Amino acid sequence: MKNDIDNYSLIKDREFIFGSLFVIANKLQILLDKALSDYDMTAKQWFLTIALGLFEMPPTLKEVASTMGYSHQNVKQIAMKLQQKGFLSIEKDKKDARAIRLKLTEKSALFWRELQDEEKMFLSNVYKGMDEMQISVFRENIAKLLSNLDYMEHKD
Repeated sequence: MKNDIDNYSLIKDREFIFGSLFVIANKLQILLDKALSDYDMTAKQWFLTIALGLFEMPPTLKEVASTMGYSHQNVKQIAMKLQQKGFLSIEKDKKDARAIRLKLTEKSALFWRELQDEEKMFLSNVYKGMDEMQISVFRENIAKLLSNLDYMEHKD
């Protein structure tokens, strides 16, 4: 009996990569959801906390949605769940009452400290068999894809 890997060789490279991106995203979400279940966190919630860490000051919902590639409403729903769990606070901007800012809490900082070793092990397993040069080239290619998608999204 042939396994799925044998059938992949029949697919052209571009189509294989394109389809694999969806498979990778789904598998990562499933694995992260499982790994984070003990912390009362989902993969999407984890991703939002990562996105918040990219900003020097507490970002607005709009800024986070743009960074994550999610809709404003989707980020708001995820943020409200994280607020209920105590991982972040949702605050009105002091200068612009229409803007909503997201701020990580001490519970979130504790979560990240506790997760450090598990995160290193998870990433080590994800990139197993890849050397630093392969990872660097992979990063460059992902950056190109993201740039192309950004262009496609905003070209109109």
